Amino acid sequence: MMIKIPYGESDFTTLVDGAYFYQDRTHFIEKLEQWNAKYLVFLRPRRFGKSLFISTLHHYYGLEHLANFPALFGNLYIGQHPTPRANTYLVLSFEFGRIDTATQESTYQGFLTNTLLGVRSFLTTYAQFFTAEDEDLILNQSSPEAVVKMVFGVLGSKKIAHKIYLLIDEYDHFANELLSFDLPRFKTDVSRNGFVRKFYESLKTATRDGVVDRIFITGVSPITLDSLTSGFNISDNISLNPIFHEMMGFTGAEVQQMLALAGIASQEVPGLMQDLQLWYNGYRFNHRAQESLFNPDMVLYFLKEYSIGQSYPDEMLDTNVISDYRKVRNYFTIGAEETQRFEVLEALVKEGYADFPLTRLFNIDAPFTQEDFLSLLFYLGLLTVQEPLSSDWRFRIPNYVIKKLYFEYFTALFLEKTRFAKTHQPITKSIDALVNEAKPEPFLKIVEYVLSENHSNRDELAYGEKHLQTLIVGLLFPYKAFHIHSEYEARKGYPDIFLERIPGRMMNYEIVLELKYVKKSASKTLPEVISQAEQQLDTYMCSERFSRPDVKGFSAVFLGGEVYQWKQWTK
Repeated sequence: MMIKIPYGESDFTTLVDGAYFYQDRTHFIEKLEQWNAKYLVFLRPRRFGKSLFISTLHHYYGLEHLANFPALFGNLYIGQHPTPRANTYLVLSFEFGRIDTATQESTYQGFLTNTLLGVRSFLTTYAQFFTAEDEDLILNQSSPEAVVKMVFGVLGSKKIAHKIYLLIDEYDHFANELLSFDLPRFKTDVSRNGFVRKFYESLKTATRDGVVDRIFITGVSPITLDSLTSGFNISDNISLNPIFHEMMGFTGAEVQQMLALAGIASQEVPGLMQDLQLWYNGYRFNHRAQESLFNPDMVLYFLKEYSIGQSYPDEMLDTNVISDYRKVRNYFTIGAEETQRFEVLEALVKEGYADFPLTRLFNIDAPFTQEDFLSLLFYLGLLTVQEPLSSDWRFRIPNYVIKKLYFEYFTALFLEKTRFAKTHQPITKSIDALVNEAKPEPFLKIVEYVLSENHSNRDELAYGEKHLQTLIVGLLFPYKAFHIHSEYEARKGYPDIFLERIPGRMMNYEIVLELKYVKKSASKTLPEVISQAEQQLDTYMCSERFSRPDVKGFSAVFLGGEVYQWKQWTK
């Protein structure tokens, strides 16, 4: 029987009872217990399996699931190697993802509501330990801090043998939204003496009093945690620890096994793995990690779509992921003008990597530096560790999905000054002409027009071939029929741009582009540059990969912001 794909499911019981595929991560429960700290924080990008892991911990430690332990965990590692703490705790679980941050009042009320939701569930689950008067006393408190203080106070007074295991999912989701568009309110509500800090101070006090024995917190970024400073200085952030690197996310071997279990023919698996690696792999959170990871949500999305008709989905990028990552642009203005961030990102995209010391402790009251900004991109999943250097780490864009989002951002900025800001249809038609009729001129004319609208004579001094490539790739990215390979990410010998057909997509020709940019002040070099472009294109087109009738090659030479000459390759 083929596996059921658990796309969008984050409840452990639903997966087990519904016979969904579940990648066993329960051996990490044992590792977490053996770790030398009890109040742990684990950060990963959005949609990386954090909520499911929180649910797994809840079912493993919750006293209420004791009788159901064999059914839930019997086939998993931890069920066959249980620890003494299994099902011995009262689990208090909070989730702070769905909070309206539009106003200070809505933020506060949302945090209070989510706190009350977690406490109500706790009181219902462990009703044998609480009277009706206890419940009224707890639920009628007027602040998040007072609510949890009363829970801990009532429970502590009863001398119950069971302690609390506290779980918090998406601890920083609402705070990151504040950070991205209202830094003063972030400082007021989260750091300093705001209601969030007071809430976490109450948790710290409960650990000291012995009511709360263990804490596990998930989120995306350490900025909120760092802003709490002394309010919650008991946590151990294990996010960058190579021991826990694979606690969330899929390895290559696991994805390959999933493809087999999904009933995909063995001869198709290598090709699928190659494409999935290009699109969804590449996440490495420590340079000592054995291998990079796949984003689990993206892989499950692909498998769900592929299983319907044994064909690639129309959109390789999950629309839910798109909506999450599009919000990232809001972070580009923290502590600087967006134009400054644009220059940093443009350099990153042109070079393919960035070298900087990772910020591990953010000081939100100090200037938000370029290193802080790039570090935040790492925590958000928009950069990944490539390798260590003598004093810094080298980071790169993890995969095609994230690269597509970067170029979507660049394209929007390039086009907002042009007539294409509200409609991309002329661009799409010009790309259709390129890949289906082998006619590059309409597309090159659009490039020329966008250049003229964005660059002045002063830009000519700094503008170069890499800028031209960035613009062209950005204009091509929204088109869904091909992968875009560009020289800074491919092995030596590749052309500037290669448009490779995505399996199953209608596209008559794969396209090779060799680009050259000559400043107007260097126009005397044009004959030499044109000759060089044609010779390089000839080398590429005569190679085994490109010497097919359905691959067309073009050289294009720009003089300043204008197309000086383009030429199609012929034998």
